[in-house]
Amino acid sequence: MPTAPQRVAIIGAGAAGLAAAYVLRDAPLTATVFEKSRGPTGRAATRGRHGVRYDHGANYAKPDRDSWAHRLLRDTLPSGDLVEIANPVWPFDADGVLHPDDAHADDAPKLTYRDGLSRLGKLLAEAADVTLRTETRVGRLVRTSDGWRLSDTGDHVLGTFDAVLLTPPSPQTRDLLTASDLGDGTLRDRLVDALGQAAYTSQFALVLAFDRLLERPTYEGATPYGLVDTSRAFPVAWLSFENDKPGHVPDGQTVLVAQMSDAWTRTHYEADRATLFDLARPHLETLLSTPLPEPIWTDTQRWRYALPTSAADTDALAEGAEHGLFFAGDYLVGQGRVHRALETGRNAAQQILRMTSGG
Repeated sequence: MPTAPQRVAIIGAGAAGLAAAYVLRDAPLTATVFEKSRGPTGRAATRGRHGVRYDHGANYAKPDRDSWAHRLLRDTLPSGDLVEIANPVWPFDADGVLHPDDAHADDAPKLTYRDGLSRLGKLLAEAADVTLRTETRVGRLVRTSDGWRLSDTGDHVLGTFDAVLLTPPSPQTRDLLTASDLGDGTLRDRLVDALGQAAYTSQFALVLAFDRLLERPTYEGATPYGLVDTSRAFPVAWLSFENDKPGHVPDGQTVLVAQMSDAWTRTHYEADRATLFDLARPHLETLLSTPLPEPIWTDTQRWRYALPTSAADTDALAEGAEHGLFFAGDYLVGQGRVHRALETGRNAAQQILRMTSGG
């Protein structure tokens, strides 16, 4: 059993890493979060353009009402700008035919913020009062007599820590461990193999803005916020109206967020932006049952590791705790959900706290 950690490195400032930092905020230790991007929250990402705010990664958080994640968003963190998406999500099949009767019925709210879902990461970082080192990519871990020495991709030493929590997508975590010296080659092999059990879809996110309100599908007087492909066979995996998020889109405009399927994304991975929209347009029109006017502006984001479709071997990864290595992220549950990532970060932090308390 390792000694109680006093210095903890958290690699990745997504939902999992920041949830862990938040849970560790009052512990007798120092936590440092390393993030390769310019800001926090990872795939719970938001952009702003021409007075519009839009979530182009995760669309919302949907924690169960009795969960820790729900209490965190609703009761613990500042919630004055938290908003709920009222309209439903309708499924569609491999031919793009909508099935509103098959919409999943539950009472878990679809939550975001008036200025976008990335607000969650900022709130967590502020509440945790953690040291956040952005634009810093950790490239290697080395086991030393003093703990874990972290270096960037240029071999510049970032610091030495008693414990390390790894939260990037499993392929990136796997690459990091492969490049590292864990002091035990067989341990590294076991952890790398365990991470390799997780699989991901790639996904292009396409954002289209229009200077008018577009007609939506209707059914029994209702209209959808989002449309989701339950067959995983249509070129569009998800299509939603950002208008349904209070504070996101000016009156009289429409902003669509389309997330393309893994197969479509891989086929068109290197296509330029104009080609992407031309290729996607007929599929969007099929779902909406109407021609689309020319957008007034567009945006794209290419997510190489968008959604986990199978989970890592969590039993094998648990061995890392004996050596001060911990793991968090939605790949541990094989389901790309913000609240799942939050819960895994909390669980990892609780493991570290048990070490700190000697339990």
